[in-house]
Amino acid sequence: MAEIPWETVTESSGASFDSIRDIFIHSLQAEHFWIRRLSGKSTEGIYGAPFAKYADINSIREYADTVEAETNAYLKKLTNQELQSMFEYKLRDGSINHSKTEDILMHIVEEEIHHRGEIMCLYWQHDIQPPYISYTVYKGQTAP
Repeated sequence: MAEIPWETVTESSGASFDSIRDIFIHSLQAEHFWIRRLSGKSTEGIYGAPFAKYADINSIREYADTVEAETNAYLKKLTNQELQSMFEYKLRDGSINHSKTEDILMHIVEEEIHHRGEIMCLYWQHDIQPPYISYTVYKGQTAP
């Protein structure tokens, strides 16, 4: 996103959320929400922050770094037993649900993939070639 005009990032797109920025922030919020929930930490305010709070690429990068750090800290401590355990949580309607922790983590990945594809389509609509970064390149892994 840093390489494209900010006006394009914030332009109303008619997608699941109003703009590329809003879709990306929503993806971060979803990950942040679930990682905090799984960690037993407060989720208050995660979805309450207006997208306009992220007024430039640096504020988005800072939030992404915060979410990544919390996710990495959670995953670093996660045991196989915890991964396989059932997690109880309330749905928006107040009912109780149970899901395996592993399934919740897969949900986070699926949510991000869904919205990443949506953002790529918006790039194409603006004749912008989206960057391709494989997960291993992102992690800085190279062949031995």
